[in-house]
Amino acid sequence: MKRTKTTRTFIAILLATIALLSQAQELQPGDPNVMVLPDSSNFVTASLLVIAPGNMMESTMGHSAIRLECPAHHLDFCYTLESDPEYGKIPFLLGKCPTHEIAVNTEEFLKGYADEGRQVLQYELNLTPHEKQELWRLADLEFTDVRDRKFCYSYNGVDNCTSICLDLIERSLIDEKIVVDSVPPIMLEDNATYLRHASRHSPWLQFLLMSLAGTASDQMWDLRNRISPELVAPVLACSHFDGSQGNRPALKGEVRELLPCRLEVTPSPFTPLLFGVCLLALAVLVSFIQWLGRSRRIVMVFDFCLFAFQVFVAVFLCLTSSVGSIVGTHWNWYLIPFCPLAIVLWLIMRKHRRALYLLFAIVLVAFLLITPVSSQIDLPHQLITATFAVRTASHYFHARRG
Repeated sequence: MKRTKTTRTFIAILLATIALLSQAQELQPGDPNVMVLPDSSNFVTASLLVIAPGNMMESTMGHSAIRLECPAHHLDFCYTLESDPEYGKIPFLLGKCPTHEIAVNTEEFLKGYADEGRQVLQYELNLTPHEKQELWRLADLEFTDVRDRKFCYSYNGVDNCTSICLDLIERSLIDEKIVVDSVPPIMLEDNATYLRHASRHSPWLQFLLMSLAGTASDQMWDLRNRISPELVAPVLACSHFDGSQGNRPALKGEVRELLPCRLEVTPSPFTPLLFGVCLLALAVLVSFIQWLGRSRRIVMVFDFCLFAFQVFVAVFLCLTSSVGSIVGTHWNWYLIPFCPLAIVLWLIMRKHRRALYLLFAIVLVAFLLITPVSSQIDLPHQLITATFAVRTASHYFHARRG
């Protein structure tokens, strides 16, 4: 939500006033009912807002925002990064979903989350008056910028809600730096373990992240690029500002609950694990029917659906591994069971399909045996791989017998 030119001009004048009056240690508030301390430390309050997870895929990990208040002049804004919902799920997963930075009145900002029943917690930042001035100046510039951002949650991108907040806080420090004293234990695990924890409220998002993670699963991104809204407050609570202003905690006061939690995040009962079990059971049943030589139509329909699913996933994985950026571009282990080359060879080499069936079945069985090689490989994906192995082996033995 864009502010009017008059409001922005007033804020600019206000920020300059803060700098001058905080040096003089005196400040005359605009509202006589607001008591301002002699050092003007409470003239502006800067806080980090953490919003609890929602039921939508893009809100599963929660949300973060910066809140800046000046009660004396009745100014209260939240600065946040929002994705464009009209672009759907695929651009979001590819890291190509356009986002826009907004500065919105706090009352209006909270209304949407109140309607959803999501909890909102406020953590006050322990900044000096000059640093609060600089944070407001930077936020005002940053969130009126018309740059085209793409949501990105990876080692090579910082365009997500939490990283934007941390970047603004860090840039507002004057002759200081943030020193992290300790981090939650989960942040010391590899990326796959961390992503599973961050997406634990949504089994299907977790499944998608693991499908895309590739060799990045076994790496450890730096703190800035792997921190989630859920963990940003615990990290700052164990951090301090160190520099010319001395050594002081990054947060001050007690956490404040702006909105209570009324939403119960309910994962779908039909989980990826259950999907994998059902798919493998169907593959075994269809293979048994094929071996008996009955209901050829059922076998053909099942194989067509399975083949179409494999082609779709193969194209999607190739796309995300080459141009996707939500978790980086890299080698993906699941390109082996969903190998697009195997599909092309199967279509072209009609006279050698039996040999291709045998070769692909061996490759799939070998893939099932290398589960410990990477943290990316998990049980739901292995059940799908086993489904391909069962059907491929069944075709090989059926062709050999016939």
